[in-house]
Amino acid sequence: MRVAGRVAAVVVTGWLLAGCGSLMHPRAGEFLQQATGASGVETEINLTSMIEATITGLKGRSDYEAGLAALHDQLYALKKAGCRVTEEQGKTVAYAKAVTLRREIRTVFHRLWKTREDQALRDMHLDLLAGRVRELRETLQTVKG
Repeated sequence: MRVAGRVAAVVVTGWLLAGCGSLMHPRAGEFLQQATGASGVETEINLTSMIEATITGLKGRSDYEAGLAALHDQLYALKKAGCRVTEEQGKTVAYAKAVTLRREIRTVFHRLWKTREDQALRDMHLDLLAGRVRELRETLQTVKG
């Protein structure tokens, strides 16, 4: 009986964790589908363009909530797109740099989220985020060849 209880707990926990992406990032799948390219790297490049457009639209705005939520979903889609990269591309030095840049982007976004109510700090973090996204796109272009 204890074994069945443990199995049920593991199954429920796995089910809840798998659903977190759709609960916390409701439009990520939509953005991922819109950005889908011929390869995982192309999908990531398309997402970086989408993210840059969102950042540009957010700068200087007082009604930032919807744009910031979309940016959050787009960044999650970017993370998920990394799973679509071929093994060959994933082993390159340039892609290793891209992974590091994605982690930096996540860190900058979390700081942006914490300071989102302060216009000056929000715009400063958006500029920093835009620079990292631009660098990521250039790196991904290198991987693409």
